[in-house]
Amino acid sequence: MTFSELLINNNLTVYKLSKDSGVPKTTIFDIYSGKSNILDCSGRNLLKLSKCLGVSIEDLLNLDQELYNPAYDKNIPAFLAESIDNIKKAKKKKSSLLDCYLDETNSSINVCEIENLISKEQADYLRKKYL
Repeated sequence: MTFSELLINNNLTVYKLSKDSGVPKTTIFDIYSGKSNILDCSGRNLLKLSKCLGVSIEDLLNLDQELYNPAYDKNIPAFLAESIDNIKKAKKKKSSLLDCYLDETNSSINVCEIENLISKEQADYLRKKYL
C-alpha cells in the first residue's frame, strides 16, 4: 500500500491530514506525490501522522514508495502523449470508449518501454497514473 492509498482508505485529503495532524501541508504533499520518502520524516511527524491515520509508525515506514518524477509526464513520444490525452478526454466526457483508450495507452506504454523510448520506471509510473 502507498501513502496516497492510505489517505484514500481513510477518506482524507492532504489538507485535512495536515490540519488534523499538525504536519505541514507541503511535507504531506511531498510524501503523497512521491517527491519525498516517508523514511526521511522526523520521528515527531511520523508519530503525528500515525495517530491521525490510525496505523503504527512501523506501518508508515513499510508503505510502498510513490513513484514521482516531473519529467515522467513530459518526456514521452508523441503517440504515447496522444493516447494519454485520449484517456483524459474520455474520462471528462464519460465516454463509453474509455476501455479502448486504456488498452491503447497500455499498448503504447509497452511499446515505448520495449523500444527503450522510456525507462521501466517511467513506464511503471505512467501505468500507475493512467491505467
